[in-house]
Amino acid sequence: MHIAIIPDGNRRWARKRGLPDWKGHVYGVRTMEKILRKALDMGIKYLTFYTFSMENLKKRPKLEKRHLFNLLEKKIKELADDEEIHKRKVRVRFLGRIYRLPKKLREAIKYAEEKTKKYKKFFLNFCIAYDGRDEIVDAIREILRKGIKKVDRRVVKKHLYTRDIPSPDLIIRTGMKREKRLSAYLLWDSAYSEFYFTSTYWPAFTPRMFEKAVEDLKRRERRYGR
Repeated sequence: MHIAIIPDGNRRWARKRGLPDWKGHVYGVRTMEKILRKALDMGIKYLTFYTFSMENLKKRPKLEKRHLFNLLEKKIKELADDEEIHKRKVRVRFLGRIYRLPKKLREAIKYAEEKTKKYKKFFLNFCIAYDGRDEIVDAIREILRKGIKKVDRRVVKKHLYTRDIPSPDLIIRTGMKREKRLSAYLLWDSAYSEFYFTSTYWPAFTPRMFEKAVEDLKRRERRYGR
């Protein structure tokens, strides 16, 4: 099973408590760690988080980005050295235009990917400096560069960031009260994904809520366009 998550609401959660925006990301990372443990305990093979979009990279205030990048650098290194990650044989990967990130963060990403690259039991993915439209554009550019003449869905998939990752069975988005959108997340791969929206802000999203979302998926009849 592949569960993908858009962990929205960190800043709004922080503002409601009179905290600076970047503090919301600190609590958001803690929630991410809890959900990862729960997913592993449930035997979910693929877990993908929308960590930081290209829009965030372009538009968020410099101070907030600096705090977030420092936090991510620290937590990614901790993740790479986490005994549980190695005990459970979790491969950690980062998907997106990684070259757009600060050097120290890129180095942390490389460190985590190298330390876990041989694992095949569980797969933990982070979409960072990511946009689903850019992913498709980059795939097309690579196909053109290789001079491939016959292009079908299989060829496109083979050149996506997610080339060896199955499409999500379920996409969970937190922090959604009335509006419901994907925000350019996994556009190619979400064609037949199921969706689960909750108004709960990400820092308040609990492992039990995650479990309920997966239980809801199991009760659905998936038709895949039939």
